[in-house]
Amino acid sequence: MATQKLGDYQRKRDFSRTGEPEGQETAASGNRFVMHKHSASADHYDLRLELDGVLKSWAVPKGPSLNPDDKRLAVETEDHPLEYIDFEGVIPEGEYGGGPMIVWDTGVWAPMDDAEKSLAAGAFKFRLAGAKLNGGWMLTRLKPKPGEGAKKNWLLFKERDRAADRELDIIEARPESVKSGRRIEDLVAPERLPAKPPKLVPGRLSGAVRSAMPERVSPQLATPAERPPSDKDWLHEIKFDGYRTIALVDEGKARLMTRKGLDWTKRYGDVGQAFAGLPCKEAVIDGEIVALDDRGVSRFSLLQQALSDGAGNRLVFYAFDLIHLDGWDLRKVSLVKRKDLLSRLLAGQVSARSPIQFSDHVAGDGAALFDQASELGLEGIISKDARAPYREERTRSWLKVKALQSGDFVIAGYTVSEAAEGLAALALGEWENGELQYRGKVGSGFDAAALADLLNRLEPLSDGAANLDGAPKDVIAVRPVLTAHIHYANRTADNMLRHAVYKGLREAELSGTKAEPRERLITDADLASIWVTNPTRRLFGKSGPTKLDIAVYYALVGDFMLPHILGRPVSLVRCPTGKPQDCFFQRHAFSGMPSSVATFQSTNSDGETKSYLSVEGVKGYLALAQFGVVEFHIWGTTAKRLEKADRMVFDLDPGEGVEWREMVEAAVHIKGELEAMGLAPFVKTSGGKGLHITVPVKAKLSWKQLHQRSGGIAAAIAATAPDTFTTNMAKDKRRNRIFVDFHRNARGATAVAPYSLRARTNLPASTPLSWSDLESIDAPEDLNYSSLPGLLTSSGDPWADISDFAREMPPPSNAGA
Repeated sequence: MATQKLGDYQRKRDFSRTGEPEGQETAASGNRFVMHKHSASADHYDLRLELDGVLKSWAVPKGPSLNPDDKRLAVETEDHPLEYIDFEGVIPEGEYGGGPMIVWDTGVWAPMDDAEKSLAAGAFKFRLAGAKLNGGWMLTRLKPKPGEGAKKNWLLFKERDRAADRELDIIEARPESVKSGRRIEDLVAPERLPAKPPKLVPGRLSGAVRSAMPERVSPQLATPAERPPSDKDWLHEIKFDGYRTIALVDEGKARLMTRKGLDWTKRYGDVGQAFAGLPCKEAVIDGEIVALDDRGVSRFSLLQQALSDGAGNRLVFYAFDLIHLDGWDLRKVSLVKRKDLLSRLLAGQVSARSPIQFSDHVAGDGAALFDQASELGLEGIISKDARAPYREERTRSWLKVKALQSGDFVIAGYTVSEAAEGLAALALGEWENGELQYRGKVGSGFDAAALADLLNRLEPLSDGAANLDGAPKDVIAVRPVLTAHIHYANRTADNMLRHAVYKGLREAELSGTKAEPRERLITDADLASIWVTNPTRRLFGKSGPTKLDIAVYYALVGDFMLPHILGRPVSLVRCPTGKPQDCFFQRHAFSGMPSSVATFQSTNSDGETKSYLSVEGVKGYLALAQFGVVEFHIWGTTAKRLEKADRMVFDLDPGEGVEWREMVEAAVHIKGELEAMGLAPFVKTSGGKGLHITVPVKAKLSWKQLHQRSGGIAAAIAATAPDTFTTNMAKDKRRNRIFVDFHRNARGATAVAPYSLRARTNLPASTPLSWSDLESIDAPEDLNYSSLPGLLTSSGDPWADISDFAREMPPPSNAGA
């Protein structure tokens, strides 16, 4: 149902045909503006100002002028929905306002007086802060002439201020879209295209080679650069924030492959189906899978959420290169010709709402597009040599230029504003060789809500915090457990950040629904009995956590952790001095060991009988912190059934060059392979850069059988994507690949326990995750001794019922062994 203010807008449009947003009136109170350039029955410009939940709109036939002497007619039109502020595309012929439209300028505005009163009086002064239009402006309503009826005509003109310019024709000088860099003539309505599919002849292109379609393509990668080239032979594209994806199209069916060669067609929802209509038998297209916000900007967090929930129709494939078409290998064809062929291939498939979009470009000097990307808060741009071939490696013919430098920095303290009685700035730090080093303050980028939230979070962290060397005296030190995402211009000679802007906290969020553990194991009396000597001794540096922090952590997570370790053989990592070099592995009973830690005898493969450890109760578990225990490692069985394993573990260890996003891709792929074997895999972080996939199994196989069978499974998984996985332990075989370590399944081998801390800076934890939460974790180190107890309180243990999913091991023929 049309809302009151948007009634005229919605009645004029058929939203089954036009890609314009249907929209709805909201209570939002923003201050954005847009100036659209619109080529309908006549070319004109549309000024739209965000006010009272809609966009107040005027059609300006001749467009704006920076010359205060120019009075431009502005015809008041119907209110538009807020979503229209980012609309750019082609309105179909036959629809109201049919024709192409670009975002000619956008930014924020502010009234010089009460907006409603000024509009009602017909004398409306306001300021603009856009990419092209700035300073003061005036709208003056004209008296209607006889016969004009209710039509409201206004005059738009520039105020006399520093932004005025009597010489510059801003329309002629800046015809391009500030959103995409395209000119309005670059947009062509689908209805104007030939009814027949375009005739594409790739074999005529210089460099094209007859060839079968490749099974896999490694994407060309870009080299970082400070500024885009200004040479005329370069093309410049918007840099997307998504998953690099190669589309292999064969007889209308598409396989969407990740950078590491994993098939994610199903995970990408409806995108794969959109390739069915391409006018070709086969094609290989390079692009990026993204999720767009309401401004049309790609946001990786939205992509993570979409993949976690089920992608459906929320994803878009931006195509930017064509590698193969109908029996012709195009990798030796120049980029500019490949892109021209790609645009013609996609011409009949791309509309404002289609899941395939063409990534257009600006030719020549990339400075203007780079500046626009910075102004719009985009990631940056990719500059490409228009003459270059496609090379499956990192090259300097593709350059990535980030709009601003960005990074994640530890919040080491804060300052307060006496005048405002609130937070003024954050003191930032960076880990270097295990010590936290001061990197300066950030005092901009906050709104009132962020300031209040940060102060509430930071005040409790000041107790027991160590002052950071080099920080100013007015900094109130906090324990370094929160991380901020920061944009900055560059660094000074002494490594301080210049022009730092706060962009938000980097936080881990877990979405589990079990807020309570299955059973309360640790009582209030147990918590009150925690005692350690030297409670303030710091581990792993002057800024590290204390011995008491470890004891408190294990007490707080005990209800969740104990079910995973009780009764299982356990090995301990002890750090009695707090120095990393003094940590050691404790497999057997030791002198002074708490009596509440149980021991049992076992004979190893060499015939030696040793006393091993197991935690049998709360007291023994809590007492171990006094002995400098930081890590718990467990066998995949219980002490009572020592020779029959009930857990199978695959340790995914990234080789050099493998990024966290690729680890997540790989783990999801392995999940699918294991589920196809009838198994139920669970996932957790390792506490480092890796991931552990744990599979509960019926306790029937011997250790030798389990080791052999898991080795076969690992080999079978590695064979599905040999460029991604390896089962070879040799370091030189693991570069850019992930080692699937199945040797945790041998007798006496251990894996770090769920919720165990790791003896590393800031004490990260090996954290069980739901598979959907795995998608949303940007940095596993954010799951640490400080953050995890609170997260567990609200989310619960995603592994609470892991034993209920124990399955029979698949026979060797199905397990690849």
